Amino acid sequence: MLYPDSLTQLLTDSSQPVVSLFINLDTGGQALSANKIKLNSYAKQIRDQLLADHPDQAGLLKQVEACLSVAPQELAHVQSIALYITENKCYHLILHYPINTEYFTIDAHPDLRPLSSELALSLNGTILNLNKTSFSLKTIQQNVIRDYPLPADAPTTIEEGIGTDRKGEVVQGFSSPTHSYVVKDNEQLIDQTNYFRVIDRYLTELLPQKAPIYVVTLPGNLNLFKELATNVNYQLDQTIQTSPESLTDDELLTTLLKDGRQRLRQEALALAERATNTYHSDPELGNPDIILSRINNRQLTALIVPTALTPSSTISADQIPVLNSLLVAAVKTGLALYPVPVENLPTGLIALGF
Repeated sequence: MLYPDSLTQLLTDSSQPVVSLFINLDTGGQALSANKIKLNSYAKQIRDQLLADHPDQAGLLKQVEACLSVAPQELAHVQSIALYITENKCYHLILHYPINTEYFTIDAHPDLRPLSSELALSLNGTILNLNKTSFSLKTIQQNVIRDYPLPADAPTTIEEGIGTDRKGEVVQGFSSPTHSYVVKDNEQLIDQTNYFRVIDRYLTELLPQKAPIYVVTLPGNLNLFKELATNVNYQLDQTIQTSPESLTDDELLTTLLKDGRQRLRQEALALAERATNTYHSDPELGNPDIILSRINNRQLTALIVPTALTPSSTISADQIPVLNSLLVAAVKTGLALYPVPVENLPTGLIALGF
């Protein structure tokens, strides 16, 4: 299974035409047979259309049949997937949301429209799995989670962080001419406090500046860590409050993306409102040719696109391929995408950029 970085390879693959297929897969008890039937059905539909419209594409047809005959076991835990097939290669892109309308296209360019939400939210940074007496790290790059190999001397346990001969106490006192007392704090809490300070200092030195750090920990650990954390890169308002050991990487990614999509939607709607107001005084912001030129010349900081996949009162059938060409250009140039419901865009407008 290929990861999202294969999208870059796809967009530089000069083979034409390209088959784009978007489907949901079964993950239940009958997943293997159900997915095999679905893949075989789409293979036949694509074969028929290729023979009718592109009879000279024998190499592409062979690649389609090879790609869609993939062992269903490889897709057993995948809920939704985008497949892009060229004469040279078959690209798989796992999606983290269901496809509302399954379909395929055969065109000169890959169809990126169903990926607008996926492409708009690309999480990158580090994940801190924080326990009371230990920690570990994972990296997240383009929504792909992998283990972060730490140096041998990393303070991954409390013993390595603050030593084995821990006093675990702080004496606080109060005295007056007539009264005095001392208070001995909980030893484990003091050890944990000292250890969390060590983790904070270590990560500040280890990790790159301005790269987000997502935290997974229990609520009690989070309350203490919030008091001690000094690194501004912690995304503490997005903390996943559970035991790190209770989540698989897929579950962890799903949770992070769910929270991220809510934030992205709020940002996109606010941005669309601002851009719409600007559009009324500068209609060129809604002109596809002008937008495409500004994307390619790297003159835009963001591209707002409608989430609609089919023609509507706002998006005509002729504008669908134009919208896709804008998405392709945006991905190639690394431009930030903000998908919004089509009703939040001015009538006749397919994209906004500024």
